[in-house]
Amino acid sequence: MDEASIEECLAQAGPVDILINNAGGSSLWPAAEGPLAKVRDLFQLDLFGPIKLIQGVLPDMLRRGRGFIINIGSMAGRFAVPYQSAYSSAKFALAGFTWSLRGEVNSFGIRVVLLDPGDIRTSIEPTVYFPSDSGFQADMSRFIRHREIRMAEGSDPSVVAKKVLRILRAKDPRPFYAAGGGAPAMAFFKRFLSDRFVEKQIKKSVGLK
Repeated sequence: MDEASIEECLAQAGPVDILINNAGGSSLWPAAEGPLAKVRDLFQLDLFGPIKLIQGVLPDMLRRGRGFIINIGSMAGRFAVPYQSAYSSAKFALAGFTWSLRGEVNSFGIRVVLLDPGDIRTSIEPTVYFPSDSGFQADMSRFIRHREIRMAEGSDPSVVAKKVLRILRAKDPRPFYAAGGGAPAMAFFKRFLSDRFVEKQIKKSVGLK
């Protein structure tokens, strides 16, 4: 996160009616071997950057009694994915921040929504790290192959843009939405499935036993 660039952006933007936080950064590495510096960098991008922007626009929104904040999370922030511990935890944290913020500012006329996309075809490439002698090498290589297939079959980014427009036009938007890659169905059925079943299905979907 470049705080100076965020402050410059806020100064140039002036009063903001709509803020859409869509930080793009991902990672793939074993939790036991991921360098802490890389974990910090990812949290700076995916969590602290959005928080900095929110803190920059919120005071003026509160003064005017209106505003709309949409935080783009990820289904990995709802269903933790192996070898994406840093990314999943950053998105889990963003989800918690979003729900908490909504409870604070909703009565002031500020609408806050979390939007979690599923597999979306984008040009974003995750930071991959694992030593050549890693004991996780075989599993992680299998995971990467399966992930590449899933991403190639993912939804077009336009489905997320269309869902954002739908949210902005809603008179009383819900706290949470999902978009693309089977995400809406996954979010719905999670209510009725055990954590153990969900865990098994996630591992199966990424080629792990």
